[in-house]
Amino acid sequence: MKQELKHKIENIISNNSNADEKEMVFQLKQLLYETEWQSSVNKDSKSIADLVSNSLNQLKSNDENNNAIKSGFADFDKMYGGFELGELVVIGGRPAMGKTQLLVNLSLHISQTIPVLYFTFDLSEHLLTSRFISSVSGIPASKILQRNLTEEERNTLLSVESKWSKYKLFINDCYNNSFTAFKAHCQKQIEENGVKVIFVDYLQMMSSSKYRNNRELEISYISRELKNMAKNFNVCVIATSQLSRAVESRGVSKHPQLSDLRESGAIEQDADKVLFLYRPEYYGMECDEEGNNTAGLAEIILAKNRNGSLGSVKLLRDQYFTNFKNFDRYKNEFSFSQSRLNETAANPPNLKNRIDNLDLESEVPF
Repeated sequence: MKQELKHKIENIISNNSNADEKEMVFQLKQLLYETEWQSSVNKDSKSIADLVSNSLNQLKSNDENNNAIKSGFADFDKMYGGFELGELVVIGGRPAMGKTQLLVNLSLHISQTIPVLYFTFDLSEHLLTSRFISSVSGIPASKILQRNLTEEERNTLLSVESKWSKYKLFINDCYNNSFTAFKAHCQKQIEENGVKVIFVDYLQMMSSSKYRNNRELEISYISRELKNMAKNFNVCVIATSQLSRAVESRGVSKHPQLSDLRESGAIEQDADKVLFLYRPEYYGMECDEEGNNTAGLAEIILAKNRNGSLGSVKLLRDQYFTNFKNFDRYKNEFSFSQSRLNETAANPPNLKNRIDNLDLESEVPF
């Protein structure tokens, strides 16, 4: 192994004698990271009898599944059990469908109990932080970024400031040009902070020098390595992915399909779960097929599930698009009139007068 590594180092130096020094250093670092990565994930084979015995002992104990990760969306967790350690989960959707907001909501819920590492390759730390503040406070991110806040909103931000210490959440907006450095940073966070869930937003923004001239092979490599990370380090990797324009040109139904995943079929192949985020409003649909109002409606479509059933669950987004919430049609259809609430508060009803107005024959004593 040492001799092989020595030859690889010598080849890099000799082949790059006239090249840019930074490129040579990059290749040397990449080689060292890959060598460390390979040596860190070697495992001995295990007897099936031992594996079955361990699994049965866990089932007999009636303890909770330690590998389960709850999403925070009641219907999804009830129907599909949330997510699992060792899984690669891909969340697909068209631009502006709400993928980043969904990841923000998921990471806020999960990081209250499990350490989370969030990689943002699309937004800067500042912009993403504004999304998190918006989600917790309920104040639109645009107002926070523009600092166009009322006195009440400023007080709200101050009141939620103390809540942030309960989130075990780490954010990084680097490493989009070096997948090897990305893996090394993940390994460091797993060892130092106990990270169990890694969010990647989004997959097509990542790159690797290994297949720099072939985008499909590059995405295939990244997808496969994300799956290897999840399995070898026993973490859950949740990555968003863009969809092709094929959805837009489809007929009446705009529901996404596995074939819509952009740039590589390897994403579909490597993922344990593929979820699609779909909002009818995005396509100007005011009613669904059953005639129900689609205002604020979102749907998570589970199109691939290596360890369970397929299906979909409904969510609701709030007025300012700061959060996705559990779907409750009856709650959604019922609303209070603020003017009537104010009127009632100003003139509380008198029960005796109400009964007198009914003109009942019998007298009700008070």
